[in-house]
Amino acid sequence: MEKTLILRFSKKTWNKPVIHGLSKSADLVFNILEAKVLPRQEAYAIMRLEGPEDEFEKGLEFLKTANVVVEEVPDKVLRDEESCMHCGTCTATCPSGALSVGPPPDFEIPLDLDLCVACGTCVKVCPVNAMQVFVI
Repeated sequence: MEKTLILRFSKKTWNKPVIHGLSKSADLVFNILEAKVLPRQEAYAIMRLEGPEDEFEKGLEFLKTANVVVEEVPDKVLRDEESCMHCGTCTATCPSGALSVGPPPDFEIPLDLDLCVACGTCVKVCPVNAMQVFVI
C-alpha cells in the first residue's frame, strides 16, 4: 500500500515527536515531501507512506491517538490544456518543482507528473481554473 498524506498538527501538537512515534509504531517506509513547522503555530507535513495494509492501519491509529489530523492527498493533478494560459502563477507555489517555467521563446509551463505530489496548491492559485486534482 502506498499513499501520500497531509499530517496537520495543532498549536498543541506541533512540537511533539510524532514522526518518531510513527516510525516506532508501524513498519512503514516514509518520505517527507514537504513540511512547514513554526513555533507555537499550526504545522503540516506532506508524507509518502509505503507498507503493508495492516502496518498502514497501525500508523494511522498512532497518528489519531497523537491528535494529528490526517488528510489523504489526491493521486493525480490534471491540467486543462485549452484553458491554461501558461501565465506561471502556479510555478511560484509548487513545492515539488513539478511546475516550472520552460525555456524561451514560449516559456510554456510543463507539468512533470513524476515530481508532482498532488498537494493542490496549483489548483488554488490558477486564475483560469485550469488545474484539477483527482483521486484515482
